[in-house]
Amino acid sequence: MQFVPLPFAMQRVVFLALLLGMVFYTVAAAVLLQTVDGGGLATEPVPLLDDLAAWFGLAALAGAVVLHRALRARAARLDGAARTAARFRATLVPLAVLEGGCLFGVTTWLLNGCTVPGLVVALVLLSAAVLIVPFTDPDART
Repeated sequence: MQFVPLPFAMQRVVFLALLLGMVFYTVAAAVLLQTVDGGGLATEPVPLLDDLAAWFGLAALAGAVVLHRALRARAARLDGAARTAARFRATLVPLAVLEGGCLFGVTTWLLNGCTVPGLVVALVLLSAAVLIVPFTDPDART
């Protein structure tokens, strides 16, 4: 399958949209929790969700780091349009993994109302996502 690379400006829009989706969902959850005095939306807290959020967050972070490094190494061996497309995938795939973990953490926080581990997991994964997003064109430097 041939993958046509997007110009870097369009790639940046895709990456920022994913980041802003995580941020806006977190803000929406915070506002919603304020309306119920910080208590969760579930009738009874679900402790299993806290455990799952922590484990899934750890797995998402580890998986995203491994994927990012492996895909970046593969992209470094390519040239031209193939390298641009591979670098895009090297950011997009781990970013999607981090987004999934972040949204699960926020949802856990939203249901249980407890900031630890749900919100903490979400913020750690959001921070990792910000760290992997390139804000300048990596091919412009080479």
